[in-house]
Amino acid sequence: MSKLLTTKQYKLDKSTTKGVLTAGITLSPQLEASRILKRSLPSTCNMSGDCAIWCLKFTGMNQMPTHAIARAKRTALWYDDRQTFLAQAITELKAVQRKAKRLNMLAACRPNLLSDLPLLAKSIATAIPSLQCYDYTKLRYPWKRQLANLHLTFSISERSLKSDVVGAFKHGINSSIVVDIAKGDPIPSTFTWQGITKPTIDGDLHDLRYLDPIGVYVLLRFKGSKARLSNAVKSEWVNTIALIERT
Repeated sequence: MSKLLTTKQYKLDKSTTKGVLTAGITLSPQLEASRILKRSLPSTCNMSGDCAIWCLKFTGMNQMPTHAIARAKRTALWYDDRQTFLAQAITELKAVQRKAKRLNMLAACRPNLLSDLPLLAKSIATAIPSLQCYDYTKLRYPWKRQLANLHLTFSISERSLKSDVVGAFKHGINSSIVVDIAKGDPIPSTFTWQGITKPTIDGDLHDLRYLDPIGVYVLLRFKGSKARLSNAVKSEWVNTIALIERT
């Protein structure tokens, strides 16, 4: 089996500016693995909705057929032989920790780069208590799944309820949301979603969400063409600048 970890990715590489060497695991989102491997496998994103249309698998190197096949094979291994999958992932992550130490850096892991599997994140965080893990999740009640070394950010989608976001903030968990702010344009200082107004931070500056202040919206710019952005806004998966309170 080829390597499980993704260690070279534009967003993850930004972590080096914070002195952190970050690795992640890229599995197939939703039911992509079933389509590629022509077999029935469970969905890796149980709260997926319109995000399946605008998924990051359609951007950058993720679009390459070879990458799609590789993540499908990883996904199959996760479901077919979880023990082998975790043993290899842990071995690779410990190697990342050693490399980080040699570079006088810290190590971090994002277990779900394109998937949303709580068990995967929990298994890795539990197996390596010295490793800082973090994930975005659309699944409800993320505060029930956080660990000392597993930080979660709630990802707002068209399927999210107001109570989901209220609960997340109440329990010290930030919420991320995709907006149509162009690359390089400044973000507003506050954001309001369904009557909930909070300060904001630019989530594109780095990916280390566990470093974020508590009680903020993490604004993420849409990644894709203008045509795809227009359709994403129409579907209400991407929030428009008009909904954002500028100061």
